Amino acid sequence: MNSLRDNRQYLLPSGLALAIAGVLASPILYAQEANITELDAIEVSADAAEPSGTAPSDGYTAEATVTGTKTTTNVVETPQSISTVTADQIEDQNAANLGEVLRYTAGARGETFGFEPRTTFLRIRGFDVATSGLFRDNLKLANPGFAAGYSLEPYGAERIDVLKGPSSVLYGQAGPGGLVNYVSKRPTFDTRREVRVEAGTNDLVQGQFDISGAVNDSDTLAVRLVGLVRDSETQVDFVNDDRKYLAPSLTWQPTDDTRVTVLAHWQYDDTQPSQRYPLQGTLEPNPNGQIPDNRFTGEPGFDSYERRESAIGYEFEHRISDQVLVRQNVRDYRNDVDDRSIYTRGLQPDLRTITRQRYESYGRIDGLALDNQLEVNVATGAADHTLLIGLDHQDIDVSSRRLFSDVEANPMPLDIYQPEYGGVIADTPFGSDQNSELKQTGVYVQDQVRLDRWTVSLGGRYDVARSANVDNLFASTTSRDDEAFTGRAGVSYQFANGLAPYVSYMESFLPTTGTDAAGNPFEPETAHQYEVGVKYQPSTDTLVTLAWFDLTREDYLTTNPTSFASEQKGEANSRGLEMEARTRVFQALDVVASYTYTDAEITKASNPVEEGEPLEYTPEHEAALWGKYSFRGGMLHGLGLGAGVRYIGESFGAAFNADNSALEVPDVTLVDAAVTYDIGQVSLGLHAQNLLDEKYVATAFDSSGTYGTRREVTGSVTYRF
Repeated sequence: MNSLRDNRQYLLPSGLALAIAGVLASPILYAQEANITELDAIEVSADAAEPSGTAPSDGYTAEATVTGTKTTTNVVETPQSISTVTADQIEDQNAANLGEVLRYTAGARGETFGFEPRTTFLRIRGFDVATSGLFRDNLKLANPGFAAGYSLEPYGAERIDVLKGPSSVLYGQAGPGGLVNYVSKRPTFDTRREVRVEAGTNDLVQGQFDISGAVNDSDTLAVRLVGLVRDSETQVDFVNDDRKYLAPSLTWQPTDDTRVTVLAHWQYDDTQPSQRYPLQGTLEPNPNGQIPDNRFTGEPGFDSYERRESAIGYEFEHRISDQVLVRQNVRDYRNDVDDRSIYTRGLQPDLRTITRQRYESYGRIDGLALDNQLEVNVATGAADHTLLIGLDHQDIDVSSRRLFSDVEANPMPLDIYQPEYGGVIADTPFGSDQNSELKQTGVYVQDQVRLDRWTVSLGGRYDVARSANVDNLFASTTSRDDEAFTGRAGVSYQFANGLAPYVSYMESFLPTTGTDAAGNPFEPETAHQYEVGVKYQPSTDTLVTLAWFDLTREDYLTTNPTSFASEQKGEANSRGLEMEARTRVFQALDVVASYTYTDAEITKASNPVEEGEPLEYTPEHEAALWGKYSFRGGMLHGLGLGAGVRYIGESFGAAFNADNSALEVPDVTLVDAAVTYDIGQVSLGLHAQNLLDEKYVATAFDSSGTYGTRREVTGSVTYRF
């Protein structure tokens, strides 16, 4: 079989490529012209209630990060690629979900399947991280077996960090691509109050508020309350996107050495499943024409998706001395999802009537996450050490009940071109009913050694995990014990002009549930990565990152094409180049630019057809450029103009044609825009996503295709007081 890899295109649209190259190069050229020879150390400051690395950033550039090392570390000192989307960028682009937040981030995809109101499907460097790589405030949001999905509210985030590559040393069980860390808004001692109302396409009506400040002018106690209510339809008939969100928090700081922050949130989502359509009529031609992208394939009144999510926890920090700091982070959380749908299973010979199947899933996750840390700052000779010793623990209970109808007995046909709803809904004669428990404890050590301009980071971790699964239908119980050691090493050098080249190696592991055909439990899948890059930060307003990586995922499950049994034979390799620039020019123009080249392929599989094929859902080229100019004086003072362009290169779906070659999904270029106007305490906004209203196929899998999100226009009024 000939791989489609040889037919890939290696050229970006020339205008977009030149624009991004200019943005990436401009800070370096500026530094050379200015003949910069020495820079003062970057000073990281924050409100007294906010640890550096979690505090608000002015603009699109984050000065420091906690996600990369679990200690407050300047980004240029972290020998690993990490991107931060700040609250300012989220607001300027009016991102309504995590997928939209990541649109301009190198190496990350948050809209794998296009239009998707239910949950977020995340991929980093070609690999899925939706079930193993989603974190909130550095603590994992577990989702074993995709029992329940998450859709985190961007308005509640101070920033969203994307840590790329295997990261088990600090975070335990994790997938190979990396992780996304949602950093919640925290109380501030300075007063911040805003109320916002939005309306837009798809009958969107939304209200939100954010109130923060000290209690009774206290210098020790601060509170914050963030809330949102949304009532909206979507681009698909009968599918709504409603949400209620409330996040209270409190910080008590009795002394300069002690701080406790309590974080809680409650979220309720009411929507319906996304739509999958036959390939003939989406990605492939159909004599009846293209299937409309507003077509609903389920049954009105039956299809539903409800999520009830809640959590409460705290972050405790106490400085024992100038050298010793202890922390404890805890969260107790629950995620309860009811999912019912009638979805497309196939297309009948008339190429217009679809066969449908009933599916129901009821999942619940109860989790406790705990992370204890001891940070010690010491010197040995000329070297300064930031030593981190940690012990973290997860205790997760999962219940999952799934029901399927017999599509052969009752196919529930529907004319997808002229649908008539109200048919008899099939019963659900078979499915699964399981309860699972996972306990994991890990001990990790990290040492950041600073010697002159060198920074060396070394880390190791040992994990033990026990999982048990009860099959309620067959009254059977299985359990397994896993243990693993993972390591990480990196070194960087900071030049006086702001350049910081680095090299690193890192590993990850992820336990795999189930047994093979002989009844033997599967071993954990593993991954390792080599990364070489350079970061450039001449000032707090500019950060440019260039990274080359070689990432291998090993021992993941694949399906035997003859017996259909799961086998631990999977291996995939992803290598590529990522460039990202974030800067503020003339104190008026905020810019973010990114380019991603990913060469990812399946190297081993149970089915020989798959070997050598491109990794599914992974474009070889992606690029994005966004800028917003804010007028600071004159007649146009208060006016802000924003525009962005996103290029998503061709990719390949998890499906094959008759000749056993992967299905090719065409590339697409999308345009976004924004206009804002500040009048005193009032801010007016008009935002458009997919401004040119491009209709495009997002991806293909099995015998189905999905559409991307069409044009959405939103107007807003914000009052700050």
